[in-house]
Amino acid sequence: MSKENNLSAEEKEFQKKELKKQKQIIKRKKQEESKQTRLYTFRNLVKEIKRVVWPKNSKSWKWFGITIAFLLIMAIFCFLVSLGFTGLWNVVGIKS
Repeated sequence: MSKENNLSAEEKEFQKKELKKQKQIIKRKKQEESKQTRLYTFRNLVKEIKRVVWPKNSKSWKWFGITIAFLLIMAIFCFLVSLGFTGLWNVVGIKS
């Protein structure tokens, strides 16, 4: 016979309670570790942000202007390509 079959109902209940306590202890430890990890992650984030060398205001506006100009050029390019294909399809006789 196995060892578990020889145990009385009280002993089985006691083992269940002990197992439950151990699981709760492990769960608490994991929660504490995750809190510490989150805290250290936030601290490291703040340290990294302080180390960043932010660009000057004039440089930011310059790159903003370059970005807007690039977007306008790409929009015009896409419009012209679309217009070209529309004209080509009309010449070939494809209608939508």
